Amino acid sequence: MRLNNCRLVGIGVLVATIGAHAADSDDLRRLGNDVVPRSQTIELDLDPRQADYTGTVVAVVDVNKAVSTFRLHAEEMEIRTVAMTHQGSGGAPIALIVSAIADGQIEVRSTEPIPKGRYTLRIEFSNNFDTEAKGLYRLHVGGEWYAFTQFEAVDAREAFPCWDEPAFKIPYQMTLTVPAEQAVITNMPEASAKTKDGKRTIVFAATPPLPSYLLAIVAGPLEFVPIPGTSIPSRVVTTKGQSKLAGQAVAMTPPILAALERYFGSRHPYPKMDLVGVPEYWYGAMENPGAITYVDRALLLDPKSVDAASRGTLAVYTAHEIAHMWFGDLVTMAWWDDLWLNESFATWLEDKITAEVFPELNAEISRVKAAQRAMETDGQLATRALRQPVRSMDSLLQSADALAYNKGSAVLHMTEDWLGRETFRKGVLAFVKAHANANATADDLWNAVGAASGKNVKGVLASFLDQPGVPLVSVEPLGGGRVRLRQTRFLAAGLTPPGPQVWQIPVALRYPKGGSTTVKRVLLTQPEQIVALGGETPAWVHPNADEAGYYRWSVPSAVFATMADEGPAKLTARERVGFLGNASALLEAGQLSGKDYARVLAAFASDSDPEIVGTVIAGIHGLRDTFYSQNDDPAFASFVRRTLAPALARFGIAKREGEPEAVTLLRGDLVLTLGDLGHDDAVLAEMDKVAASYLSSPASVDPSIAGPALRLSAIRGDAARFDLYRTRFEASQVPVERRRFLDALGWFRDPALIDRGLAYALDGPLRPQEVMTIPRVVAQLPAYQPRVYAWMTAHYDQIASRLPADFMVFMPYFAAGCSSQRLNEAQAFFRDTKHAPPGTSTELAKVSEAVGVCVALDAREGEAVRSYVAGSPGAR
Repeated sequence: MRLNNCRLVGIGVLVATIGAHAADSDDLRRLGNDVVPRSQTIELDLDPRQADYTGTVVAVVDVNKAVSTFRLHAEEMEIRTVAMTHQGSGGAPIALIVSAIADGQIEVRSTEPIPKGRYTLRIEFSNNFDTEAKGLYRLHVGGEWYAFTQFEAVDAREAFPCWDEPAFKIPYQMTLTVPAEQAVITNMPEASAKTKDGKRTIVFAATPPLPSYLLAIVAGPLEFVPIPGTSIPSRVVTTKGQSKLAGQAVAMTPPILAALERYFGSRHPYPKMDLVGVPEYWYGAMENPGAITYVDRALLLDPKSVDAASRGTLAVYTAHEIAHMWFGDLVTMAWWDDLWLNESFATWLEDKITAEVFPELNAEISRVKAAQRAMETDGQLATRALRQPVRSMDSLLQSADALAYNKGSAVLHMTEDWLGRETFRKGVLAFVKAHANANATADDLWNAVGAASGKNVKGVLASFLDQPGVPLVSVEPLGGGRVRLRQTRFLAAGLTPPGPQVWQIPVALRYPKGGSTTVKRVLLTQPEQIVALGGETPAWVHPNADEAGYYRWSVPSAVFATMADEGPAKLTARERVGFLGNASALLEAGQLSGKDYARVLAAFASDSDPEIVGTVIAGIHGLRDTFYSQNDDPAFASFVRRTLAPALARFGIAKREGEPEAVTLLRGDLVLTLGDLGHDDAVLAEMDKVAASYLSSPASVDPSIAGPALRLSAIRGDAARFDLYRTRFEASQVPVERRRFLDALGWFRDPALIDRGLAYALDGPLRPQEVMTIPRVVAQLPAYQPRVYAWMTAHYDQIASRLPADFMVFMPYFAAGCSSQRLNEAQAFFRDTKHAPPGTSTELAKVSEAVGVCVALDAREGEAVRSYVAGSPGAR
């Protein structure tokens, strides 16, 4: 970072180097409303082959009261000239001085107060392209240079001067000059273009009101594939030579868009839609209106080798980002406090739309699994309230976590289930209509939904959003058809909540009645309530019917056993997935023994639904990570084979014609777990054959098994195979294939090859977002976590030079697992301020709590689990 003082060179003209500068405190300096923009034009002369570019911005601003200073954003750029003139007066430009201050801002000062009125502010500047895949950045791919943007959350200020806060939602007009042989796109269609002296200048139509973080620019030798069947002109946009991979996106996008237009009752709110595949990209996708950007491996799928998981990812990403066109773009959060709502709502709607358009992808089951992951995070003392003030941008990325996406989505699902789909939709549509092309808050949405339903929606949601944690609903049968409901905060055994908490919980109780089941709904608002079910007390009560609620639950042990026995026949697939996730939580809380949990996993492995078997697989990995973290126990491998081999026999190791998509999706995890954790020689041998076939001809192998085969073949692989995978990775032009080989490089088990893989992460020709792939993969195996942790600490500075600063707060997760010794080392390492950018302590606290819970759980239940797994007398 650099900060140089401004040098005045003339009246209204200055040369300045504007540098990044960290805030001195956690209080973020908002720009305020003394001087506000009404519109802005952006003119850029871009050639991605060059390291820098030049530009001019012209903003129409209202000075709402006389001021001598005002602020806007501009970071790491050279301000060449600045001029401000009053509109309509024809007076001389106002003499201005500019200096850099905190939070990527510049301060504009005049020698005399600037009177109230409307002005034109013109700034000429030059800047370097970013090279870390943020702001306006360039990259070299396939012998060609390209420029892309990623502005969320606060990186538009790195590209050009602007008011880089979401509340400043204004029209923008872009004029971009590029080499004549290159193409360029932005959010809006072209309005006019001209070519002169080997350059092409394109004027784009003005945008509707947008915040700066949603602006987008893409330039280079691009290729375009039209998407027919959409209500607005739509295309897939790729780098040179990649358009042949656009077919899956072309096929899947029209029905997704149509379903969203039906939900919102209106056409897509912007005049065109480009879906752009970006080779270097930190995120999955970004909702820039008119120019949605994706990491290329999510958007561009080889038609010869597309697998079911990749199709599912493309579907949910596309549904998520197009949902944002209405919720996030047309209606924008007023401040980053409600970033969680943007992402929660789009995640909630992606589930709904994907389930409607592609039911074979089982999005409703994926939703339950995502809610379970959120509750794992939310079950910690170190968790946070989902809705909380954002006072510093240093760690805003930490707000975009599993809670923001998955807890928020689960709470919205629960609210919709409580109110009814059409009532909830009525409130959503009223909210969108009232705030179109403007900003809004979460309270605006709750008020709209409350008005539509006539219920205290705000009170229910506030109880889940404004306090940390997840509730535990306990059900106690009382006789006479009554049950007692109690609510407390769910925590792992040995942890004590800081004080009493009460939620307003829409509870749905499923229980047997006659020859089927029925559901009783109640709003649990007190620490304890008695509910009359009617008739005789049922043999069992499932406290979370259809897994619609965001809460943990418990029942007496005899009732739990009955539910486990009758689950496949009486519980829905979503409830069975939730049952297993909840059982894992009860184990952690000390309300279910390790032996009983392992027995439940073994029993549910025989379920005919592949989604249930997939959840069992996740539970088996949890057993390994907790109770077998220190050694590779042959008894555990035998348990894995006994538990999962029958499922593989049922579903088959090879794809069968006409099989359900869920079976295809399961097979990879099934063979990976049997080969890796189960040491199944037959599976490993078969996957060696599949890997050989894939290396010879990728199209000859079922895509859903290609990645698992490469990984399992690496387990026993030698240096020659490592070199082969590395070569194929570097040569691949297919994004998904490239990721398969990179991922497989982390699966070698020879210590020397692990070290080579870790070294390659920093020394190889990896793109920025690929740097941590191999370390992350190796760290999934408990036996090698100490090795990866040591690598991270030894190369911390080198890692920091390759990753954006925001990402370094997550380095404490290399100390995750079940080792107190490694945690102690990490606490000392991150105590050093050189290793602790703002936000690090928050993540370290989460890791510390999780490690402590794991260690305590192993001490409490480890012997019983290992005894049961080994099949010793009396364990069953």
